[in-house]
Amino acid sequence: MILTFLFFLTIDHSISAKIDFAYDDNIFEYSKKYLNEFMNSIHPERFPFETYDDFYTNYEFQLLLRNKFIAQYTTTFNLIFDGYNYLINQQKDYFFITAGARQPFGKCATRIEYLYLPRYLIRYYQNPDSTQYTECEFSENLFSIKTDFRLKQKGELRLLFGYEIDDYIEIFNVYDAKALRSGLHIDFAISRSFDTKIAYEFKSSRAKGPVPDVSYKQHLINLKNSINIGFPRLSELTLSYQFKYRIYTTEVSPIIDSPHSGRNDITQRFNVKLAFPVLPALYVNWEYIYELRRSHSDVYPEIGDYKNYNKWTFKGGLEFEY
Repeated sequence: MILTFLFFLTIDHSISAKIDFAYDDNIFEYSKKYLNEFMNSIHPERFPFETYDDFYTNYEFQLLLRNKFIAQYTTTFNLIFDGYNYLINQQKDYFFITAGARQPFGKCATRIEYLYLPRYLIRYYQNPDSTQYTECEFSENLFSIKTDFRLKQKGELRLLFGYEIDDYIEIFNVYDAKALRSGLHIDFAISRSFDTKIAYEFKSSRAKGPVPDVSYKQHLINLKNSINIGFPRLSELTLSYQFKYRIYTTEVSPIIDSPHSGRNDITQRFNVKLAFPVLPALYVNWEYIYELRRSHSDVYPEIGDYKNYNKWTFKGGLEFEY
C-alpha cells in the first residue's frame, strides 16, 4: 500500500471530477401516444414506473497517469468512471467505465480505449413468449483506436475506428448486435476565444435477429463551438448540435417485421452550456439540452406515433481539476 502511494506521488498525474444535478422530463423517451397512455393508466403493464420524468445525479471521476516510457514521448494512461443515479426510477441507474492509453510520436498520437457498460435499461418491452412486459436491458463493450494528427494553427485531426458488442438479456437476445464504427474529427481554434469541433461518424450494426431484425446503418454529425466570453474571467459558453440519421437495413418481409422494414430515424440534439470559475480549479456549470426524434416508414406510416419523442434536460453542477 505504501509503495503504491509513493508511486502515485512520484509519477506525473492529474485528477478531475464533476457532479451534476439534473431534471429530465422524459427519461424513457416515450412518444406522445405512450405518455398519454401512461398518464391515463392505459395498458399499465407497459409502464411499471412511478413517473415518466425524474431528477438524477451524474458524477464522473477521471485519473490520468503520465510517464516517458518511449524516448522523449510521454505515455498517458486514463481511467474514467461515469455514473447516473435517478431519484425515483432507480431501476434506470447505470454507470460505465473507460480505460485507455495514449502514445504520441511527433505530430501524431494513437489512443487505445475500452469502454464497459455492465447494464442499461431501455424500457419495458413485451415478452416474446407471453403477453407480459419485462425489462429490456443490455450490456456493452466498445473497443476503440483513435489517431490524432496535429495541424497548423492549433488544429487537430482525429481518425476513429471502433468495434461495439451489445449483449441483451436472454429473453431479448434477438437484439444482440455487433457494430463497426469509423469517424473523422476536426478541432481547430479560430482565435484565442473561439474553438470549433466538427465530427462525423459512421456506424454499421448487425443484429442477431432474425425477427425482429434491428440491423442498421447510421450517420452522425456533431458540431461544437466553445466561446471564451471573458466575464467572469475564463468563463466559457458552449453551443452544440448533433444530427443522427439511422437507416434500418432488415431484409425480413415487411409483413413479418413492419416496425423496422423501410424505416429511418432522424434524431437531433441541441445543447447550451455555460461554465465559469469560482476557484482556480473549481468550475460551476449550467446546461440545457433539447432532443427530438422523428421516425418514418413507407411500410408502416404509423411508426411515428410510437417512436417520435421530444425531451429536454436541465442540469447544473461542479467541475474540479487538479
